[in-house]
Amino acid sequence: MSQPLYRCFSDLFSEGFSVDWGIGSFLVVSHLAVLLLTPVAYVYAPEGLWKIMLLWTVVHMLVGALATTVYAHRLISHGAAKDIRLPTHAMFLCLQLFAVQGSVRRWSAQHVIHHAVDKTGQVHLDPYSATWFDTAWRNFLWSHMLTYLFNHPPSEEFDAAFDAKSHAAIVWQDRHYLPLIIIANFVFPMAVGAMLAGWLGGLCMLMASGAGFVLAQHNTWTVNSVTHMWGFKDGLWSSAKNNYVWLGPLGEGNHHADHHDHPRDFRNGFGWSGWLLDPTRYAILLLRALGLVGGLNRASRLQEAQIISHRKVRDSAAISSSSVWQQWETRLIALSEEWLAAAKAWDQTRLEHRRLKQQIKHVGSTQDEVLRELKGRLDGVRAEVQRARQHFKARKDDFFTALQDLRLANLAVG
Repeated sequence: MSQPLYRCFSDLFSEGFSVDWGIGSFLVVSHLAVLLLTPVAYVYAPEGLWKIMLLWTVVHMLVGALATTVYAHRLISHGAAKDIRLPTHAMFLCLQLFAVQGSVRRWSAQHVIHHAVDKTGQVHLDPYSATWFDTAWRNFLWSHMLTYLFNHPPSEEFDAAFDAKSHAAIVWQDRHYLPLIIIANFVFPMAVGAMLAGWLGGLCMLMASGAGFVLAQHNTWTVNSVTHMWGFKDGLWSSAKNNYVWLGPLGEGNHHADHHDHPRDFRNGFGWSGWLLDPTRYAILLLRALGLVGGLNRASRLQEAQIISHRKVRDSAAISSSSVWQQWETRLIALSEEWLAAAKAWDQTRLEHRRLKQQIKHVGSTQDEVLRELKGRLDGVRAEVQRARQHFKARKDDFFTALQDLRLANLAVG
């Protein structure tokens, strides 16, 4: 954990920060309007319109949040898919407008800098760091919302990250972002409301739209604040923490330490709980099934095992008494290395299995002899994959059994 850089918010001004009166005013006014005027809109809404307003708000929030998590975050910021088709860009660049969180190009550049801190250690560049101040409430307010009220000092790192997001569609959205969000979040809902119930209906639907993008904003902002301040397991190289039982925001909050330890993974976390608590993952898998993205990136079995085992060894050392740890350290590290070796062997056999399947797929129908040879090799490799998988599971079980024995040894000493 890095040392605090600032004591209070006013310290920022001497470091080149300044208030962004445009964005700041918009955020303050939109939040106050939603808090104060939304109840009024529901009270005075034309008969029956309140149901449409409520549905509009929920759908608006989900669309904006999902476009942020699926597209701006995993696909664009982290390159979770090697191939993103043009229809995917076109669709999500439109849907992302409903989040009102800045253009995809700017959003992803900021997020790239946020993750780069894990490698560079340049915490002062992290635009929504939850570690800059020496009090939790300041860190929460800054990382959750206040960071967006300020112009940050220019940096070569941000410029490079911004320039790297150079797909023509992303650049086009960035250049026309202001009129686009006005149309999507103000003109469009007001026009729908006016068609349904006149000018009053238009104003009511405008408030429903405002509530939708405010909720979408906080859905994203909780990742910046909550998942870097409270959780069950720390990341290996970052301040992120795993929040296993929190569904929001659309899966980005859960296993956040796993995400920081391997950000290119299209999943947000490892293990079965990652599957249960990651709706964004399902959306990406649906896009792949529809042929809209391809070549999903994910951590190998070896990379997962390295992250989990190193984290477990670190945490065990921290909670163990010195006498117990001296007795168990060598054994635990040896079991960890055996697990990693088994993971590497399983990855290699699975890779060979995929390679042979691809060869068979491209062998011509007239090459019967070559085809029979390849299929014979494939059967042998398939058996090797099963053996490697069983060996991997056994070594993993040995490692976790040792962890349990270590806990019992600590309890006995305590």
